[in-house]
Amino acid sequence: MIDWIFSGTGIENVWMFLLLGSISAMLVSMAKAGFGGSVGILSMPLMVYACQGKAMTAAGVMLPLLIACDYLSIVPWRGKWDLRVVGNLLPGAVLGVALGGAALYAIRQAGADTQSQTGNAILTMLIGVIALGFVVLHAIKSLRAKPLAFRPVFWQATSVGALAGLTSTLAHAAGPIVTMYLLPQKMPKERFVATTVLYYWLGNQIKLVPYFALGLLSTRTFSASVLLLPAVVIGVVLGLYLHRKVGQRQFAGIIYTLLALAGLHLIIKSTASLW
Repeated sequence: MIDWIFSGTGIENVWMFLLLGSISAMLVSMAKAGFGGSVGILSMPLMVYACQGKAMTAAGVMLPLLIACDYLSIVPWRGKWDLRVVGNLLPGAVLGVALGGAALYAIRQAGADTQSQTGNAILTMLIGVIALGFVVLHAIKSLRAKPLAFRPVFWQATSVGALAGLTSTLAHAAGPIVTMYLLPQKMPKERFVATTVLYYWLGNQIKLVPYFALGLLSTRTFSASVLLLPAVVIGVVLGLYLHRKVGQRQFAGIIYTLLALAGLHLIIKSTASLW
């Protein structure tokens, strides 16, 4: 059974996949459970390592795990979100997902198939660049004064939604963008969390369309995702526990340091593959 799941995926070291993939799944579920904020963005670079450099396979394995996290998160926050804010973001998000799907198609066309060295190297480089970009944004945000409350207009919401949809489709990394957009709106904490939960739930459903169309989701990648589901449950429990026990600022500092190192390594590795 295990051999069938991983045949044709390019994943040769099953134990490495299970170890790093479980850590990746735990990180993203911990973040969605309320611990660590946007540190779940480290999960995608880790999943690339788990899939032994097969970035497109990593993207396909990651999406069902994100959706599982969404369904676990949405129930306790049902009805507490701000539908107006989510509705303003969605048109841009749809556009961003479409652009991301077109980019993934172009990347795949750079090689013969989803396991091509060139296509995976290009996507790996983009994931590394996005990871480093979020580290820079986090540093800038930490140095800035506390932002004033603002009420964004439609074009701002559409632009943010498009950028979030694009980065989410390419690297499952919309979290920091959405957070930086929502925080200055000064929502009550409960409404803020519920709004992000609903947005991610909807956004990940939309991403199913290009992922199925491009063949990034298959019976084998879904089966590989199922193997990591126990880590999602453990991550949710850990996230709820650590939310009360551990300072998030110190934890976030460690995660962003690891994210910077992973992003830099992915860029160097993909550059070497391309040249």
